[in-house]
This record gives sequence, C-alpha cells and structure tokens, in this order.
Amino acid sequence: MRTRAAVLAALIVGLSASSVAALDIYLAPIVYQDEGKAEAAGGSAPAGDLAKRLGPDRLGDRVSVRLLPAASTAAPQTFIDAARLCESQSCPYMLYGYVKKTSYSYYAEIKLIAHEDKQVVTVFIAADDGDHYERLIDDLSAKIVQYIRGDLGIGPPLPRELPARNLLVLPSSLGYWTPMGGEWSSALAGLVSASSGIRLIPQRPLYSLFSRSCYLAVGVDLEYQLGMNQPGLESFFLHMARLRIPAESFMDLGNGHEIGLGLGPLFEVDVMNQAHEYGQAETKATVVPGFSVEALYRYALSEGLSLGMTNIVDVALYSRALFTYSPRLTLVVHLGQQGGGQKP
Repeated sequence: MRTRAAVLAALIVGLSASSVAALDIYLAPIVYQDEGKAEAAGGSAPAGDLAKRLGPDRLGDRVSVRLLPAASTAAPQTFIDAARLCESQSCPYMLYGYVKKTSYSYYAEIKLIAHEDKQVVTVFIAADDGDHYERLIDDLSAKIVQYIRGDLGIGPPLPRELPARNLLVLPSSLGYWTPMGGEWSSALAGLVSASSGIRLIPQRPLYSLFSRSCYLAVGVDLEYQLGMNQPGLESFFLHMARLRIPAESFMDLGNGHEIGLGLGPLFEVDVMNQAHEYGQAETKATVVPGFSVEALYRYALSEGLSLGMTNIVDVALYSRALFTYSPRLTLVVHLGQQGGGQKP
C-alpha cells in the first residue's frame, strides 16, 4: 500500500497533468453526535449542508461532489466502515466523518479516503461555538475547496495573492562528496562538504507550471570540501574552496513541499598538502573555473525555516575535467519580505 504522500502525489500528477481529467468525490452521510449520543434522526443533515456548499460554482466543472443517499446508506463511523462503503459504492474518492455538538461548542472532522489505496488522503478539521453551526459548515467547505483548488491545483484558480517581492533566503548545507569515475576516482576520496550562501527571490510566485506556483532565485554560495588519497597512494589532503553563482527555479507542491533545479558557474581554488614517502612535503595550489547543476527538495518547518535535501553535480575544468557528486542536508532560513498579501 502506498503512503499518504504517494497518494497525494498521484492526485497532483495524474489530475493536474490533464486539462480534461475530472475528480469525482462522493459524500457519505456524516455522523452527528449531540452531547455524546449516537446519530439520531436527521443526523445526516451535515452531509447535505456540506454538499450544497461544494457545487460547480466553487469547484468548477472538473470536480463533482455527489451525495450518497442517506436512506440506503448508513453513516460510516470507522475507517473500516468507510473503506467498505467506498468499495460497495465504487467511489474513487469519498468524504466521511462526524460533527459533534456539546452544550457549548461544535467540532467536526471530515476525511477524504481513496478507493484504490484504501487509506485516508487528508483530513479537514473545524471547530466553533455552539451558536454557529452554519459557520462551522462554511469553514469545512472552505478548507475542502482550498485543498482541491489550491493544493491539488484542480478547478478554478483561487483568488490570486499579490506576489511577495525581494525575499532573502540563507541556505546552509552539510554533506558528503565523491568523484564520479575516471582517473580521479582511483586517486581521490571525498570526505566532507559544507557550504553557506544567500539567495534573492525577486518575486514569489513568478509563474505557474501544471497549475503549480513557481519562482526563481539567484545568489552565491561559498563552500569548503575536504578530500584525501585513496588507500595505497602517497598521503595527501585536498582542500577545495568553491564559489558558486546559481540560478534556481522552484515549484510549490503544496503543504510546505517544494522541488527545484539549479544551474550556474563556479570558481574553484584547490590546495593540496602532500607528504611524499621519500622527500619533503609540498603544497600545491590550483585555480580553475567550472559549472554546477543542482536538484533540490525542501519542506517548510515554519514560515521562517525549511529543511531539505540538495544534490549537486560539479564540473571543475582541469585539463581532465573533475566531476563530483555531493548529496547534503540543507537548512534554509527565510528572512522578511516586502509586499505580498491578498489581491483586492
């Protein structure tokens, strides 16, 4: 069985990639509990109230939300009940859950289940005081619409926010590196790689691709790498200082996830300290240009902090080019922004 993240990825890729694909969601009767008692007559009313708010006027013609008949369908109270109902009714996706009323509050939890994978894709939660049932249902429907139109990118685009401008980002990374084949691999072994840099994002978002928001970043990185000889060779340590000037493009996948690609020139200064077996130790310095290619993934821990994985291939243009691969963990600090906000 695929993970919840894999199900979400299948939804985004499979449905966003086609302009004619439709998302069919069925809405099961919703359990209604009053002061801890089981569902009573008319308790499935929340499903009908929710269905009225999830029509084509809000979701467009590529998404349909259909109400399963309460008269012939019992409200599922557990995941097993929901999975069986989803199977018996041949629902590709189904919403189910409950609304609980106490003497002073409402609490609702609605889950989206995928028929193919038999698991919950996402959960919508809302709460309000005991005098505002309609506002509770409004909140639930707004979150479902936000998920379908915003996170999945299906249906009419959400009201556009004014782009944030002149964002500054500070990435730092720590990882490993290794030569990629050739004579370099037989002589040189990578040990550690550490870098720190700065990025300027002129405008975010800048453009859209497959209904996903994208932006560009430019900046510089300063990096230190340490290498040494392979076993059996004369002992040496190679100290490498690199200056990268990358241009990066990122795509927002929703829920704090984003992926990116980067490309740019680099300038490398190498200092090799070699201890000869029969002779004096010596130090050699070399300066070479080159270029780098990056593949990036980030997850937002908070508004100001992200953690991710960076994979970099560097090409240092010696007489025989040195190709190196470096995977590393990256910590990204997001500084303040200018502009942004809801478009009137």
